[in-house]
Amino acid sequence: MSIAALTTIAAVRDYAAPVKQDAGKAKHDSSPVPASLTDMLVTQVPTELVAPYTAVTAGLVGAIAKATSHNPHPDQLTTWRWIAFAILVIGTAGLTWEGKVRKASGGPFPLLEITGALIAAVGWAFALPASPLSPYLHGTAAQTATPLLVAFGAIVASSLTAGALQSPRNSAKGKQAPAGGPAQPAGGA
Repeated sequence: MSIAALTTIAAVRDYAAPVKQDAGKAKHDSSPVPASLTDMLVTQVPTELVAPYTAVTAGLVGAIAKATSHNPHPDQLTTWRWIAFAILVIGTAGLTWEGKVRKASGGPFPLLEITGALIAAVGWAFALPASPLSPYLHGTAAQTATPLLVAFGAIVASSLTAGALQSPRNSAKGKQAPAGGPAQPAGGA
């Protein structure tokens, strides 16, 4: 879904269990409905960063020269792939933390939310056919199985964090919501 929705959930979890409205899955004027596992799972994907990462990765792969008899092993732009990946990872962690701080100043560090976003971002990046791992994978079986296994592992790990995101933080037990609750992003999600 987006970092914006995930950071709203991070702010809400300081005092209550998230509802569909917090995940951007229902209108704010409707009655509160607990957020489902699917809502939490989709919310962890940092779309603001994986979309440009995918475009940059496609550009890098398009820039790789084709193998010829004079150059049988052209540069795979591995360094640039890892730089793009590092920007994705650092940006995901940084934007998730910054959004939580902006929406609920104070409160505990959003470790679970950052972990969930990082799992989704890394899973996305390594599941792409042009991931930073691609230059190290030799043979059709490795190039097919590795992204599939990474994607499956990321889904399983994200499901575990999504389940944990459905409840308030342990430190939030018995706390009251601040007046007005966390700041809602423009547009109601």
